Amino acid sequence: MSTAGHIFIPSSLPWLTVALENSDGVKTFIINEGTRICARAFGETARAILLTGSLSRGEATIEWDGSGWRALGDATFLVIVDAPVSIDTGQIGAEIENALILGNIRCTIVVVASTTSELSRMTPHIYAYELRERGKVVWGDENVLDLMPRFAAAEIPMEDGWWFLCNRIIEQLETAAITSPGRKRDAGIRYRIAKLYLSMAACYLLAIGQYEPSYQDRERRLRELAASPVPPLCPIPLPRFSLLVSQCTKLKMQGNAAESTENYPLWRDAIEDAEVLWRWTLSRIVGCKNNGNRAVLLALLAKHQPMLTRAKGWLRAAMVQPRAFWHNLFRWARLATGGSPRYLVYGAAGELFFGGRNGKGASQEHLAAIAAKLPLQSDFRQPLSWSSVAMMIANNFHNLLESNRS
Repeated sequence: MSTAGHIFIPSSLPWLTVALENSDGVKTFIINEGTRICARAFGETARAILLTGSLSRGEATIEWDGSGWRALGDATFLVIVDAPVSIDTGQIGAEIENALILGNIRCTIVVVASTTSELSRMTPHIYAYELRERGKVVWGDENVLDLMPRFAAAEIPMEDGWWFLCNRIIEQLETAAITSPGRKRDAGIRYRIAKLYLSMAACYLLAIGQYEPSYQDRERRLRELAASPVPPLCPIPLPRFSLLVSQCTKLKMQGNAAESTENYPLWRDAIEDAEVLWRWTLSRIVGCKNNGNRAVLLALLAKHQPMLTRAKGWLRAAMVQPRAFWHNLFRWARLATGGSPRYLVYGAAGELFFGGRNGKGASQEHLAAIAAKLPLQSDFRQPLSWSSVAMMIANNFHNLLESNRS
């Protein structure tokens, strides 16, 4: 089997001090170690190993933090097999992370397995488009991506961009919940602001049929639109939006080496802009002429969703969380009248996120009302806090939504 020209280098040996003297060497090491360990774990069952996400696009942010190298995002390896296999991909990811630590690198690793039949059945959506356009085969069948159907960016449903933004909001909630309030002004908060604006750019461009598959391409397209004599409609003033996305793209690409962040967007501005775009996109999806309040828009979205799609979402939730299903049977039946698990989790995330960091002014009743909309709930014997509800939302996302599109 071909190895697509890549050499697998054993970890933890003397050349590390030379090879890892810059971020390019770190990226190469991450790719080699991830590929080597995935190939060993899957053995002959693997048809190909692909690199996806920012690392495959050359847009990963790698920084030296004074004691070691740190990847601000994650690295995702997609292993393609011809038939389903029973392999613990989480354990493989942990093994890769441990191998990287030997090279003084901290990087979150995600390993995903997919079959060739799943690849050939992919429908138009952001992940499939970016995989087809920017995924890289690092081991095995170099032509495996030819199995994917071809489609244009304009064929991706507008709703997919809104999902993309909602997923980023949940990631922001989870990160904020475990971050000390005293670290709000450090590089970490700037990076979170950057990721939020970059997700907004993806959501907006998809909504107007101008989607691009990389951060730099989206930044370029926004600049072109902002300079156009007849710019498209945008809920955020397009020149300002373009400027902010340009700043955030530069920080995402260059990390702390980027220019001065003196005029960098503030966290409160990012939240306000995200809500404006969240409402605007959702109103376009449901055909509402004005950007109504979140509850109204979510109710219209629930009506917009086909009953079969909603039923599939709840059926899958029951399959992956059978104990929760039987324990919450009647409560889940009531929740199902208000939408699929995905829409309920996204609605709760928006309610908490747009209410502000740490929920200043949020009463126990308000936090409880948000938590009550979630399929999976934590122990209510302790008083609720902004952080505990944020983690509850993240738990619902990871257990019910992350690995499916229902």
